[in-house]
This record gives sequence, structure tokens and C-alpha cells, in this order.
Amino acid sequence: MRLAILSALMSTHAYELADGGLLNELPFDQAVRRWKDGDGAFWVDAGSLERSSLEPVLDQLDVREFLKTRCFRVGRSTIVLATSNATFASLPLYADSGRTQRIYGAALCLPRLLLTFRSGAVDDAKQRQMRLDELELEDGTTSSLLTALLVRRAAATAAVARQLRDELTQLGERMDEDPGAVGPAELEKLKRRIGLLDAIAEEQTEAFELIVHARSPGFDPGSVEAPLGLLTTMASATGRLVERNDARIDNLLRRVQDHKAELLNRRLGLLTIVSAIFMPLTLLAGIWGMNFERMPGLSHPNAYAWALSLMAFLAISATWIFYRRGWFE
Repeated sequence: MRLAILSALMSTHAYELADGGLLNELPFDQAVRRWKDGDGAFWVDAGSLERSSLEPVLDQLDVREFLKTRCFRVGRSTIVLATSNATFASLPLYADSGRTQRIYGAALCLPRLLLTFRSGAVDDAKQRQMRLDELELEDGTTSSLLTALLVRRAAATAAVARQLRDELTQLGERMDEDPGAVGPAELEKLKRRIGLLDAIAEEQTEAFELIVHARSPGFDPGSVEAPLGLLTTMASATGRLVERNDARIDNLLRRVQDHKAELLNRRLGLLTIVSAIFMPLTLLAGIWGMNFERMPGLSHPNAYAWALSLMAFLAISATWIFYRRGWFE
């Protein structure tokens, strides 16, 4: 048990929020010690931890039981709340590069310290990598850091929406060239991805709208008013793009269904034509196949040839009439 706790603490990344929005990495225990002494502001990223591994990190930060309970519940739903000394937020994000699974990321913003962690493992190298150089911080405050992380998360969701839009456009172009080139299974798979994106984007928008009002000693929305405005605007634009993607996939599914119905109608029409062509021949065969002792023409030496000639004439005539009227088109 002690080894597990030590492993969790050692795998936790800590950064000092220096002047000018710079992030300097340092050991976790040193960051906690300096934070408790009031020496600077810090970011602690605990990664993907189980409850047994997350609890010692929360204990080191003297997190209250109420907030501990909320941290342990991360992964169930979107949560944003503000207490007397902290702001807590949990929202969904993608867990894999294929954009087919989701987990929840959480942020606990204490005075001068931001703790982040996830409810599960991330199977995506781009998300596992910190990419600190992409975090555009206005200053060295936890409010600025949390807002920058949320903006990056909103940008990642918007990128997925644009990627799906491009895939839908390509599928539409393929169907324009060949209506049968895209099958329903491919579209259903894409529709499930759009449904997951819709759920993630909707919950993120809800979290972004709530966090604007989640003021606490650890998070000051007023100091990052402009980035928060950009955040909600990005979320709204992503939501509209998701709706358009949903309409596009429904349109493509209708086109596939219409194409299948058209093929079925063509096949039924062909069977109808064939039946109409052979119906007179079937009638003649039924008449001449009756068991009567006397039937005109049976004793004639050329009766068989005349019968075949008549059947061929009727079949060719019916085929020509159907062709002239466009039934084969």
C-alpha cells in the first residue's frame, strides 16, 4: 500500500506558475511545501488515478472531505461548483485517438494551486503529452491556467467536429460519383461518432456556461473575463457545427435508403416486364396443353413450327413495345 502511494506521488507532475505565464516543472513534494508556505502558485497534474492513488494526493493538499467526495465521483457526469475556498469542475473529453470513447477530466482550483486529473487512461499520445508550449497564459495565476486548459479542451472538441464535417463532405462526394459506393454500416459508424461528439460538446458547453459564475478564492472569473467569453463562443460554434453534422449524416442515410429503394424498384420492374412478356406464352401453353381428343391444328404437319413462331413473335413484340415506352430505362 505504501509503495502504491509513493508511486502515485512520484508520478504526479507539478509546475510552478512563474511570471509571464511560464511553467517551471518541479518535484511534487517541493511544490506542496512551497504552496503551503505561500511561496508562489502551482499546477499539479495527477494524470489518470484510481481512488486509492488519488486520495494521498488530495491528503497532501489538505482537501476537505466534501470536495474529496466530488473528486472520487468524477466520471459520472458534468459537475461545476464553487465552495468557500475552491472551484471544482468536471467535464467529458475523448479518451482515444479514434474519438470513440470518452472519459471525464476534472480540475480543482484552490487558492494558488490547480489540481487536474482524469477518470480513466488516455489512449492518445497527443493528449498524454503536456504540450506546455501551447498553453497561452496571460499571467501566473490559477484562474488563467484553468481558463487556458479549458480553451484548449474546447479547441480539441471543435477540431473533432471539423474533422467529422470533412469526412461527411468526402462521403457525399463519393455518393455523387457512385450512389452505391457508401454503405449504411459505414454511415451508422460515423453517426455513432457524431452522437458521442454531440454528448461531449453539450456537456462541455454546460460546464463552460456554469464556470463563468463559479467564483471562489481559488478561481476569479472576473480576471479572465475575455478568455471565458471566447470559451463560451467556441462552445456555441461547436454546438452549431455538431447540429449541421447531424443533419448531414441524416441526409446521407436518406440518400442510401433512397438508392436501395430505387434498386429494389428497378428489380421489381424488371421482374414485372419479364412476367408480362411470358404471360401470353404461358396462356398459349396452357391452352395447347389441355387434354382434349380434338383440337384444331394438332394434326397439321407444321403446327409445332407455327406455335413456336407465334410465341417468338409475341415475346419480341412485347419486348419491343416495353422498350419503346421506356420501361427498360
